[in-house]
Amino acid sequence: MTSGRLMKLLFVSSSLLVPACMAEQESAGGGEFTAIDNTTSVHLLPIRAKDKPPAVAPPGAHLQFFGGPTLPNVHVSPIFWNSTVQFQGTMSPFYNDVPNSPLYDMLTQYGIGRGSGRPAVVAGRSTRNIRDSDIRTEVLFEINQGTVPQPTDPNNYYPVQLAPNMSVTAPDGSQSCVVFCAYHGTFQANDVNGNVFNVNYGVLPDLSGACNGVCGGNTVVNNTTSVASHELVEATTDPAVGLATFIGFPLAWYDPTYGEIGDICNGQQGTTVGNGHTYTIQLEFSNARNDCVPN
Repeated sequence: MTSGRLMKLLFVSSSLLVPACMAEQESAGGGEFTAIDNTTSVHLLPIRAKDKPPAVAPPGAHLQFFGGPTLPNVHVSPIFWNSTVQFQGTMSPFYNDVPNSPLYDMLTQYGIGRGSGRPAVVAGRSTRNIRDSDIRTEVLFEINQGTVPQPTDPNNYYPVQLAPNMSVTAPDGSQSCVVFCAYHGTFQANDVNGNVFNVNYGVLPDLSGACNGVCGGNTVVNNTTSVASHELVEATTDPAVGLATFIGFPLAWYDPTYGEIGDICNGQQGTTVGNGHTYTIQLEFSNARNDCVPN
């Protein structure tokens, strides 16, 4: 099956896989880890029309395991683009609390346990329109500065929360809040000894402004946690999607027709409680219950 066929299937499932060329990336600081010049992809969460009701799990949806890696105990290292990122007091603990919630207990059927998160790193980047290559540059910069853990731990996930009045352009030219709400992807980096590591990252645009109302039917802060949970759980259950060129390895849990675990339930919201804190999340698909569930 060709990579074009994979893209078509993902489009039909209300998600997209678009290529990203690492050659676009500028220097990430000249540290120990260097991006490998290869082609990766990103997996998009599309916007939903304001008058379109949340989807229900389609009949016959079922996640298959294709042998790729998962993050059995995710370690989340969030990066805030700058100090103007909204809801920092919510989103920083969110990335530790949600992996410690019943939502992650539901994922035991996929061989995944609870995880943890670190307090967010607040970068000092300017508020401007950016490309996916800028995101990857920032992730590698923070890795090489030592502000976030190295990718030697395969459980690592690096979500990047953007500031208001920014847009990000995906590698296919599509823009945030016009085509998509968020995405996650994978690129590879090597260390000074030539060892190769996957870097699992997420891109979370600000959901006020142009994204308001097309990335969830809730408040802006609740839509923000919902979209972030969508990317978090998908990055946990299918982290190497950015390296896949066909339906097969290195995909992990994936439905060939409907996409990843969150795609099947796109737009359905619920709540979960982690470390005593309640968050709005997107429901995720349970093979065991054949439905979209919060836990």
